[in-house]
Amino acid sequence: MQSQANLNWGIAAAGRITQDFVTALGTVEKSRHVVVAVADVDGQRAQQFAQRNQIPRHYDGFDALALDREVDVVYVGTLNPFHYAVVHLMLARGKNVLCETPMCLSVEQAKELYTLAEQRGVFLMEGMWSRFFPSYDSLRELLNNDVIGEVTQVKVQHGFRLAHMERVCNRSLGGSILMDIGIYALQLGQFVFGVSPVKILPSGTQLNKERVDVQIEFMLDYGDGRRLVALVTGLENLENDAVITGTKGEIKLSNYWCCTQLSRSNAPPESWPLPRAKFDFHYTNTCGLRYEAEEVRRCIEKRLLESPKFTHAESLELAAIADEIRRQIGVVYDV
Repeated sequence: MQSQANLNWGIAAAGRITQDFVTALGTVEKSRHVVVAVADVDGQRAQQFAQRNQIPRHYDGFDALALDREVDVVYVGTLNPFHYAVVHLMLARGKNVLCETPMCLSVEQAKELYTLAEQRGVFLMEGMWSRFFPSYDSLRELLNNDVIGEVTQVKVQHGFRLAHMERVCNRSLGGSILMDIGIYALQLGQFVFGVSPVKILPSGTQLNKERVDVQIEFMLDYGDGRRLVALVTGLENLENDAVITGTKGEIKLSNYWCCTQLSRSNAPPESWPLPRAKFDFHYTNTCGLRYEAEEVRRCIEKRLLESPKFTHAESLELAAIADEIRRQIGVVYDV
């Protein structure tokens, strides 16, 4: 693909998160992102999505999208249990793919997809959108420059009233508050400490009648007195911030997984406001999906097969940690 060409997107699933993604694409300045097709298992829903967003083609089912020659990259925003099959289909047809997090419901499935992408020579990324916000670039710089000294603790509280939502409470849909929002706490520990945890200790878990976690606390021990402590819940709304404590001060990330404001000891807060968009968004700060879309474009233009900001290895490490937490608390999927 030439560096000045448009990047043609196909959208797999006509839902709320894919709507937010398309709306966010429309806010990119001098955008070279074009949505050319949308597919859904419900053809009528795909048609309505196409009309609303002025997308030229809509498909009933994902096969036709995989065969659309104009599509450079597919954004997969289906429910969690269907990620594996849809991503596999797109990769097998030589499409680049951005898949909504989590990539899959097990580390083994994710490994298969990354291996297939490498064999086919196409780009594949799990949409860990947190990593692409300008706030995370600033955080990386502050940590690298030793501004708060050696980090000893990352403390996260993340909660929304979600326990009634099918995608969270239904085991057959890959329900789990850990997999829905807890994954963001795990990625922050990975980002800050840069090593694998030596101990993974979940506690305070509440399972619903389907034996799916709707609340969980966990402590990840990174050795040398360094730890991540998190409370993640679908039962109540929390502050949704993260505090990173070091030997010389602390950094606070507001809405830490989609952070647009960062504050630290003895310094004015930094903020990165998101632009206004054509439609309202369904979720917190999802206009920030524009940042991961731009990262995908940059990587594909450079012919990279993975993003240096969120590598295949990092994605697999988080999947393995999530697998281990679910093993310990007894949440099992039929995959």
